[in-house]
Amino acid sequence: MKTTVDISRELLELVKEAASVRTNREAIDIALREYLRIQRSAELVSILGTFEEFMSTSELDRLRAES
Repeated sequence: MKTTVDISRELLELVKEAASVRTNREAIDIALREYLRIQRSAELVSILGTFEEFMSTSELDRLRAES
């Protein structure tokens, strides 16, 4: 998909250098994917420990010992 956006040249060059890529397209693609990865990780972290009546540590240890 072709899109026109106004991006800081300096920022784009920094991303290209950090990602070891040569094209603007590659840099933008990597930056977008990394942003999504971070957001998804944050969502997972936010739900950690929110499950009630989940497996206790001792139950987990027992299951590990059985396998």
